Amino acid sequence: MKKNVFLLSLIFLLLSSNVFSQNIKIKGKIQKSGPKSEALVRLITFNDMLTFEQTTIFETKSDNEGNFTIEANIDNITLAQIAVNLERVDILLKPDSNYEVEINIPEQEKNVSYFEHKTPTIKIVESNDDDLYYQYYMSEMIIDDFLLNNFNQLYRSRKISLLDSLDVEIERNIGKLKSDFVKNNLRYRKATMQMVVNNDNGKKVINQYFSKQNILYSQPAYMNLFQEVFANYLSSAQFQPSELRRQLYSGHDNFLKYIKGNDAFLAENQDLAELIIAWDLKRLYYEFPDDKKQVIDCLNAISQNTKNQKNKAIINDILKQIKRLSFNSEAPAFSLTNKDGKNVNSSDFKDNMVLIQFVNQTSSMTDHQFNTLKELSQQWNDTIQIVTIATKECFNDFKQMFDNKGYKWHLLNLGDDILLLEKYQIRTFPDYIILGKNNKIGMAPAPSPDQYLDFHVRRLYKYYKNK
Repeated sequence: MKKNVFLLSLIFLLLSSNVFSQNIKIKGKIQKSGPKSEALVRLITFNDMLTFEQTTIFETKSDNEGNFTIEANIDNITLAQIAVNLERVDILLKPDSNYEVEINIPEQEKNVSYFEHKTPTIKIVESNDDDLYYQYYMSEMIIDDFLLNNFNQLYRSRKISLLDSLDVEIERNIGKLKSDFVKNNLRYRKATMQMVVNNDNGKKVINQYFSKQNILYSQPAYMNLFQEVFANYLSSAQFQPSELRRQLYSGHDNFLKYIKGNDAFLAENQDLAELIIAWDLKRLYYEFPDDKKQVIDCLNAISQNTKNQKNKAIINDILKQIKRLSFNSEAPAFSLTNKDGKNVNSSDFKDNMVLIQFVNQTSSMTDHQFNTLKELSQQWNDTIQIVTIATKECFNDFKQMFDNKGYKWHLLNLGDDILLLEKYQIRTFPDYIILGKNNKIGMAPAPSPDQYLDFHVRRLYKYYKNK
């Protein structure tokens, strides 16, 4: 009896250690000019390479010298990102591997546009991933150079035989490819070139690379080609736009029956057909605003009825992306301090319309927009509350500006809640968001004060007043 109990305990211990063990470890160093400080470090994985929806699987902080350690568990080869505060670098991870990395965060010049922003870089100092990272990124560079050097022969002379020399070039430079992930990446990069050279609307590529083939959900080259081939698939000649919309209104069963009845390829590839239809429905959601409810109902029905769990996850991510920051969706909540040190919550404004302004530094442009906003605020009176959210580094500068120029609306300190910028998808500064009543999204993003902001504030005010 004691022996059996001991064996059961040992088995449980082994199973438990496997469940909770981390199979990747990343030891990192952040190289950054200026004063050293702690940074928020996250490991973020892509759910798939079609929607690019992401999940944070590990979060920590670096020390004052920029050192950090990430330990996490992944099931398959995974494209991921290491986020240092809001800056990100790409990394390809393999289960049961260790990495030592250096991340360089360049100093940004002031008063440059978002498109002139210097991107951070990553250096793999050491790894034991059987050359996966090296072969993937080196092969990508070789493919890009090959395209550049052979553009005329490929796309004008249509010399498809040149693609065979690409394999030779890669093997000569980095040896035989070891991983199926890297091999498939090369295969589908070549297929993208082949599609353009064939000039047959992708028919040969569809038959060779998609029909009755496994769906490579985590393979970027596969999904890039998927979008090239299938992004407008429901706009093909066999689908009449008026009939397509009529069937959409008749319910998802009739809609799917109509599509598969008019396309043998979709009828023969059930899982792929679900993915193609869902992806095209996402496009139709934005192209046909009057049909939004029917599109969402159809996506929900496909998600509920599919037997493919990976398709289900992607369709749910599509629905999530459609609804994120869309009109009347829930606005991301915040709790920040004002210039008097008092806490202010987004829920404090639930009975009002709100204009949120995100800023990160004072400049002649912000001065101009603030002056225009002051004039507008006098016209609006109390019909809309204005809330300026300044980053931690520049909060005191804006506090001084508010005192000097007599701006009467709310000034809040973003402080350490930098992820609020991600939640509102802030890419440039200043940036604007309009909230309706009950903390619902009214418009995101909204235009600047000198670019028809007043028109949209008045439009939404009338909507909420008549509701």
